[in-house]
Amino acid sequence: MPCSVVIPCHNGVDLTGPCIRSMLDQRPAPIEIVIVDNASTDGTADLDQLDPRVRVIRLSENRGFAGGINAGLAAVDKQADEVLILNNDTIAETNMLAEMRRALYSPTDVEIGACGPVSNRVKEDARLPVGDLSRDPEERRAIAAALADDTIVQDVESLSGLCMLMRCSTLERVGNFDELFGLGNFEDDDFSLRLRLLGLRLVIARRAFLHHEGHQTFHALGLDMREQIQLRLTDFDAKWQQHPAGRAVVAAIHNDLPGAAVAAKAALAVAPDWLDAEWHIGRFEEQFGNPHHAIQHLRSFLTRCPEHVRALISLGLATLRTGDTDGGLKILADVTDRHRLSPAAQHHTMLRLGEIDYDAGKHEQARAHFEAAIAINPDAPNACNGIGLTHLALKDYEAAERSFEAAIEHGHALAYTNLGICQMMRGNHEDALANFERAVVLLPQNQVARGNYEAGRIAVARSTAPAS
Repeated sequence: MPCSVVIPCHNGVDLTGPCIRSMLDQRPAPIEIVIVDNASTDGTADLDQLDPRVRVIRLSENRGFAGGINAGLAAVDKQADEVLILNNDTIAETNMLAEMRRALYSPTDVEIGACGPVSNRVKEDARLPVGDLSRDPEERRAIAAALADDTIVQDVESLSGLCMLMRCSTLERVGNFDELFGLGNFEDDDFSLRLRLLGLRLVIARRAFLHHEGHQTFHALGLDMREQIQLRLTDFDAKWQQHPAGRAVVAAIHNDLPGAAVAAKAALAVAPDWLDAEWHIGRFEEQFGNPHHAIQHLRSFLTRCPEHVRALISLGLATLRTGDTDGGLKILADVTDRHRLSPAAQHHTMLRLGEIDYDAGKHEQARAHFEAAIAINPDAPNACNGIGLTHLALKDYEAAERSFEAAIEHGHALAYTNLGICQMMRGNHEDALANFERAVVLLPQNQVARGNYEAGRIAVARSTAPAS
């Protein structure tokens, strides 16, 4: 099946050249590589001299990533059955395209709309923590060899525009990338959401590897990535706020699981083909609601997205919460055996196991899980707070204070309340009240913070009242 490759770029010819060569080395190779020159001032326009299969389309202005993609898509060979969208600061291992095709055409009850590879620099579950090792060709080959026994696909809710393969017929259904998002960021989230609303699976091709230098165009333009991401998130929010599926996605980005669940329930009525409503509801129920309800929603979601690692993990955790320890641990073991868990997924699993054990009164086991979570991510505020709670339950107030202080340092607002509880236990009422008050300022709607603040005020008043 013939495949066209579209690579938008603004300058960076020294990066684009190796990227092109890595695509020409694919087996089978693409029928063409369309370079969209977003008003470059270097030698990008001459890249068509590398090979007859390379074409350069020159734009008079920089239309950004989405605009470059759209210009390239409009120019691809009409004989192409597939199109691969690719960043220019990448180098593909020689089997990448073949493995991505294998994933795209995997047998499934629900059509796969698009797939992406794993990479050293990419969002969430598609990331392999190999750093710059993959810049070296021998290391890339070794990484690809290590991935050869991985599962073929992993379901996800969104794919990165870094590298995305899809059928041309799918593009006709979903339409162009939205140029609202300027130079780049969140145009891929927007595109992914539109694919999901069509009822299409999105998957990571777990055996396909792509080296990524990362944000080179933004760095060359002197742009602050954090600022750009926040601006584009604001654009994404404004575009989708009137659609409940969009509101659910935005809430999930902000880790507002209750808000995502509420919006997802509304989306079920207006967007019945949207695949992710059951996921958002099930994830909320697993962490904050009824585990039996969580299991129902998660199983419904997994019938259509069967290789969604986080949903499988949530299913295992919900099963544990019902009291079925053997069943829950078996689900978690199966996920670990069949899938290469990302650091983020590993961290989340250890954190939730710690929370479940803590709620069950198994404080030593909970602490071991929280410590495992911190070993994966040393800056994790929830895990620091969790360890503090286990110390507090075991009446080791000094150790608890240290843990809560670490959680506060990493941005955990409710840890101020927990630190205040420790200080109250040790008779330090004034400092405790100050920390209770700080928690209320940061979390004005949180009833736990408010309740501890009011209790602290009463305790301080009593401790300073003159004896009658």
